[in-house]
Amino acid sequence: MQPKIGDLAQRALGMVASIGKGLLLFLASFIVAGILMAYGEPAAGASRGIFVRVAGAERGEALFKLTTSTIRAVASGVIGVAFIQAILVGLALVLAGVPAAGVLAVIVLVLAIAQLPAVIVTLPAIIYIWSSGQYSTAAAITHTIILLVVGLADNVLKPLMLGRGVDVPMPVMLLGALGGMASGGILGMFVGATLFALGHQIFMGWVTDNPNSDPAVLQDEATEVAQVAAKA
Repeated sequence: MQPKIGDLAQRALGMVASIGKGLLLFLASFIVAGILMAYGEPAAGASRGIFVRVAGAERGEALFKLTTSTIRAVASGVIGVAFIQAILVGLALVLAGVPAAGVLAVIVLVLAIAQLPAVIVTLPAIIYIWSSGQYSTAAAITHTIILLVVGLADNVLKPLMLGRGVDVPMPVMLLGALGGMASGGILGMFVGATLFALGHQIFMGWVTDNPNSDPAVLQDEATEVAQVAAKA
């Protein structure tokens, strides 16, 4: 019995440590964002100059705008979805009559920004609904379904929000954000989405610039082949 209790305690401590790490990263991102905002204009000018120097005036400007729009889309896809999910969970908790619904909604907001699942809050609420004895079976089932749906709402909303305003397919943005988040947390989510978006744009530009795709070139080659066939 004691080894099982020890394992459960270790898992609980690991979960608390993970939540604490996410909150610390969240606070650190705010500090870094504040510093970057203070020097936003010079940093933007320097970044634009680097893109123009590396890729040329026209393409460099396009890549710079793509980077900016990608970062904004990821921010709205994270912060915006976190607010929406917190509101939905809060309304579901109020509807179910769960105590301290407002505090739990704020916790969901923080967890969603830190990219932690809302089930950390909704699961205890569901347990309370079934164990309190204040709900009929039909009401408990209804509230359980509602809490499960709103707790998983970010899985639907996040892909929709990530691709808004960016000239890149949504699956590319989603794969970049998820891969970056898995490898580098919150910061990695922005870096991964930006790198995937830039890589997709550069690759498609390389494909478009292929001289063999020019209809005039293809017509000339077809004419040459016809002439060789006629002489033969």
